[in-house]
Amino acid sequence: MGNFNQQNGKFSLHKEVELPIDGLPQIIQQFIREIVRVFHCPIEFPIVAVLAAFATAIGKRIKVTDGKYTNPLMLWFINVAISGSNKTQPVKEVLKPLRDINRENYEVFEREYAAWKADKERDESNPPVFDQILVSDTTDEARNKIFQNSTTGILGYHPEFKGFFDDQERYSKGGYIDKLLRLFDGDDIYINRKGDEKPMVITNVFMCILGDIQPGLLAPAFGVPQYMVSGLDTRFLFTMPKIFEFPNREKESMNPCFVDAWRSIIRQAYFNDYSKTPLIWLSPESDALYNTYFNSLQQKKEKVSSTTGDGYMLSLYSKLQIQTMRLAGIVHLMGMINSPIGYNNYLVSEEAMEYTIRCMEYFEQSGIEVYERIQGVTPNVQKEMSQAEILRLVKEKVGIKNQRAFSEGLGKDPSYISRILK
Repeated sequence: MGNFNQQNGKFSLHKEVELPIDGLPQIIQQFIREIVRVFHCPIEFPIVAVLAAFATAIGKRIKVTDGKYTNPLMLWFINVAISGSNKTQPVKEVLKPLRDINRENYEVFEREYAAWKADKERDESNPPVFDQILVSDTTDEARNKIFQNSTTGILGYHPEFKGFFDDQERYSKGGYIDKLLRLFDGDDIYINRKGDEKPMVITNVFMCILGDIQPGLLAPAFGVPQYMVSGLDTRFLFTMPKIFEFPNREKESMNPCFVDAWRSIIRQAYFNDYSKTPLIWLSPESDALYNTYFNSLQQKKEKVSSTTGDGYMLSLYSKLQIQTMRLAGIVHLMGMINSPIGYNNYLVSEEAMEYTIRCMEYFEQSGIEVYERIQGVTPNVQKEMSQAEILRLVKEKVGIKNQRAFSEGLGKDPSYISRILK
């Protein structure tokens, strides 16, 4: 049973796995809550849109590493909700700053192209290009051209996401699955055309994805056997808010202060120079948290392997380990927006990792629910309580009279315990 929120009249997936917001900077929290207030939508929609937009603004210019694996700040989000739940407009509000940058880049391209065409001594092999940051419906060849011209990376925004897969099938005739798998990894793209034209290599490819879909279309869209077996499905992070309310229309509008603040954040992230900090690392504290979480997923994989051998669940847990690193990098950089040193802090904080892991607990449960929907059965998964859930259960069932003493007894930072027990 979901957890009913009296304030916004919505149900969340489970009480212990709500998609949290408290680890984001206050100004971004205020912007997200303002969208929820105005558009009466589940808070999950603007949260993932904010994460995708911010990651795209930084793009391929920064990667996150633990010293062993290096990952781009690239994530693929899908909002799952029934028709009429206002999935589209809140996301469009979040993406406005990216749309503005897209238009500005196109205006620059138009001016440069006109000047190039007017130049009688122009270099025909080197025309001006449009540095596009937002894409929707596009062929595989056109997307490769966009990658080639992109200085940062792109965000593929696809309302009614089933159409995205339908388009891939129509344009590529089956060869798109392997391309999408490699795209998630940020692999180089090799283009070999017929004729005398030389082969082309596009390096450092970056594409976030943001889309939505109705629950009834989950099976037709994501239930394709090749998607499930290849691990394509588990490369997506799903939100699945429970919606039982359709509020009446009210005359409301976004507070310009929050809109302007968000616009400033995105523009700062997009136009900043990251040449001095191309890599961010896990701090010793964040690495310890990530190590514990990583190993908990390893243990879940071992149990699945020794019981059901369910390949989908094994893939889900493996992708969560990768996505955690990527999300931690995004959250860390968001925390630097008001820092005196800007984005030049190259160590992911303990707080950023702790918040990220709580987010991943939500995405794990929603990923399992998506699997249930597309299969029509419940996978044989033994749910273990996380450390945070255990601590909250102790508080609920036993009580904690002295929180500081409790923290010291566990050898944990009191501020960490305080956040957990909120």
